[in-house]
Amino acid sequence: MGHVNKGFLHVTIRFLFVFLFVLLSQPLHAVQLEGLYSAEVSVADQSQSARNIAIGTALNKVVQKVSGRRSALSNKALLAALSNVGAYVEQFQYKKKDGNVGYWLIVRFQKAALDRTLQQFDVPIWGANRPDVLLWLAVDDGKNRYIANAGSNGKLNDTLKQGINDAGLAVTLPLLDLADQKAISFNDVWAAFPDEVKNASKRYGVKQIMVGRLLKNSHGWRFNWMLMEAGGQHNAVEQSANEGAAFQQAFSEVAEILANIYAPRGRLMLDTAIKMDISGVKDIAQFIRITSYLSALDMVQKVSWTQLSGNKVIMDLMISGDARVLKDIIALNDVLSVNISPNVGVPHPVAGSEMVVEAPQQTLYYRAN
Repeated sequence: MGHVNKGFLHVTIRFLFVFLFVLLSQPLHAVQLEGLYSAEVSVADQSQSARNIAIGTALNKVVQKVSGRRSALSNKALLAALSNVGAYVEQFQYKKKDGNVGYWLIVRFQKAALDRTLQQFDVPIWGANRPDVLLWLAVDDGKNRYIANAGSNGKLNDTLKQGINDAGLAVTLPLLDLADQKAISFNDVWAAFPDEVKNASKRYGVKQIMVGRLLKNSHGWRFNWMLMEAGGQHNAVEQSANEGAAFQQAFSEVAEILANIYAPRGRLMLDTAIKMDISGVKDIAQFIRITSYLSALDMVQKVSWTQLSGNKVIMDLMISGDARVLKDIIALNDVLSVNISPNVGVPHPVAGSEMVVEAPQQTLYYRAN
């Protein structure tokens, strides 16, 4: 082990039990999705035949959420491997529908078993730490025109939540308080004026912004949407008989776009050793926060510190995947910020080059927030 500041080390040992407790309890994340390995499906009764069909449907929903890709469900070899659905079930339970005939079947699947099968068929696993998407949605339902907001209740918001959950996304609706109303209007959102939308979004501190307009017409519902800042601009139009189907299609496409950034294909099976040079670590509480945060990231397999000196920590990480993906994930959170490398003058590879072969143990430079 390298040079260690004795005072820091003494405090570290004295509070080791605190460190272990934090590692096993509540790591800090900006957006930590729950329920990725669970799904609920409507069933008419509690018969085994109805349950078997519903569990298959639930497993398909979970595969889409875990991978971020509805296209994974077109992989025939994967579906054949998953056909023995009972082997993946961890538990299930029924919940009576409110005021209706029938039940909700809630199924939770085994994470380790499902992950192994997905990786076997080269389907990337998108971890629970996901980017928060701010959604500006202007609605014209033929009677009213309004911007959907976080404080609204009703069928539209329930339908929105269902589509978001099925796609495995983290989506925030604006507060639409006085600050928002001063910054942006219905017409700004309806026309998707980029400057107005981005300016009104600054207070939310998100990396991804989605803006859309939902119009009820003679054919049902038309949903125009645009995703900003996800490596460019993406837009599409969904037309469906009901708003739920339109949302489902749009959010599935958004999930696939983001999954291609944060869980790209062909990289998750590679083991990569990296060093992380973190400056500005003021005390043991911040050290615990950083270590527990890194340990909880899905692509991080192992974390160990090799040096504590002053306010600097050197850590060794073993990750499953590419270091560039890890940097994108860290950028979603407010735990670490990129620091300038001290190796001034050392040539760096051209960004985006596919010919670059990274060193076996490259160093990433960060500072603690």
